Amino acid sequence: MDVTTLALIAFVVVLIGISKSAFAGALGVFAVPLLMLKLPASQAIALMLPLLIIGDILSVKSFWRKWDNRLLLPLIPGAIMGVIVAYLIIDVINPHYLRLIIATICIVFALKNILFKQTRLTFLSNKVGAVIMSMFSGITSSLVHAGGPPIIIYFTAIGLSPSKFVATAAIFFAMMNMLKLIAAISFGLLPSATILTALLFFPLAIIGNCVGVKINTTIDKQVFLKLMNYLLLLLGCWLLIR
Repeated sequence: MDVTTLALIAFVVVLIGISKSAFAGALGVFAVPLLMLKLPASQAIALMLPLLIIGDILSVKSFWRKWDNRLLLPLIPGAIMGVIVAYLIIDVINPHYLRLIIATICIVFALKNILFKQTRLTFLSNKVGAVIMSMFSGITSSLVHAGGPPIIIYFTAIGLSPSKFVATAAIFFAMMNMLKLIAAISFGLLPSATILTALLFFPLAIIGNCVGVKINTTIDKQVFLKLMNYLLLLLGCWLLIR
């Protein structure tokens, strides 16, 4: 790898570290397109998984046991169902249309929260909403590597505090990404050289994690939720124009 490629990977690693520990991975959707500036698509996608898992490990450690078990438990079966559904429909669904659906939902939800703050989406604030959004996350994560927006929408709708928001998202995505890692290794989709490359950037992931934790622990709850809405709007627009 040339110096430019190494610098780009280093930037992405720090970005993932900050994103995971400050904003529940909201910026992660930009990582693969950035890697693809210098790497082939297949290599960028393969490298992304171990980088995400490194970010997950550090975030879980930083917010250990600060997650909400009552919120987490309904998310797990939903995510498993989503991954299964994704593999059942992978040959018939058009990823372009799925990305368009995610983008539209992100934009509509974000604009609703920004412009009509008093309107509550009560149908999301229960276990049924948790299962639906986590299943949607499992599907979008498996098919278009965009599992973050559905969970971010759900957590924003119920108004979690910054630390509980990030902690619960961290343990949720850590579980899902570990399942994806086992599957990728089993099918020979993740070469050992790719895993080694990710591990070499581990010190930079720690730096990103420390910066993210500092942001998360000092930010006001209302400012955090407002920021998450603007990030969702940005994510929606990004997915729309990709």
